[in-house]
Amino acid sequence: MKGRWWHSLGDGRIQCDLCPRDCKLHEGQRGLCFVRKMEGGEMILTTYGRSSGFCVDPVEKKPLNHFYPGTSILSFGTAGCNLACKFCQNWDISKSREMDRLQDEASPQAIAAAAVKLGCKSVAFTYNDPVIFAEYAMDIADACHAKGVQAVAVTAGYMHDAPRREFYTKMDAANVDLKAFTDDFYYRICGGRLQPVLDTLVYLVKETQVWTEITTLLIPGKNDSDEEISAECKWIKANLGADVPLHFTAFHPDWKMTDVERTPAGSPPSYATRMRFMGRSPFGGGPIRPPAATTSRGRTGPAGPASRDSRSGR
Repeated sequence: MKGRWWHSLGDGRIQCDLCPRDCKLHEGQRGLCFVRKMEGGEMILTTYGRSSGFCVDPVEKKPLNHFYPGTSILSFGTAGCNLACKFCQNWDISKSREMDRLQDEASPQAIAAAAVKLGCKSVAFTYNDPVIFAEYAMDIADACHAKGVQAVAVTAGYMHDAPRREFYTKMDAANVDLKAFTDDFYYRICGGRLQPVLDTLVYLVKETQVWTEITTLLIPGKNDSDEEISAECKWIKANLGADVPLHFTAFHPDWKMTDVERTPAGSPPSYATRMRFMGRSPFGGGPIRPPAATTSRGRTGPAGPASRDSRSGR
């Protein structure tokens, strides 16, 4: 399928304008994400209509603790990613160069129909980042909305402003991976930058009605210092509000970071104490989380997420 968000360069190449990588491609060349390609002088999304697999999950696994809690969500992804995280825990999908592994029959309408048939309240674009297959995800979201199914983006938030605004008009909820709170970590370990992710978070919370939660994977010795966690929590409180759900999840050795130990059990109390001290509410996390809050904060009643106005006073 023809892709969007690109422009031609004077030397015969095209530049992708979807994310801050700004990949400049020759004919036949793919971007770092591997799924966006210059073909016939245009941008092509090579994974449109193809999926690496499906799974029905509890919505809390995304993690989304306050978006229709207790419901099921149909999770699926494609292949590729626009970051290069050395610790990627879905690396077999996000780093895949095996396009043949993708299933062929995954039209937006078929995915929406499957969600209804399986009793899922929502569909999650996950496993790899939906930013890189934004056109496909947006079409799926439209098909889902036509059947009363919600659309959820599980994303690193690494996206330019113009496509970000179009993309999130189609989304009902997002969990954004805030991978660390230093630009050095993003540059050295993820091959990206921190600021575009912060820009996405501010946009989501301040300018949209998209229900937003945040996840930080705690990697021992890399992003879990008192100073960094304190800085992250203070930034969230100051820029997003004290009641935006923040999840801390546990790292396990994977991909190119097998020499780092797992996040130790017993860590959560200290994180939760620091968060409370700074006015943050420890809403929960992954395998190391304290008991998750299950309070409903629904814009559509006791089963749904809160409105932005009721959450933050805006």
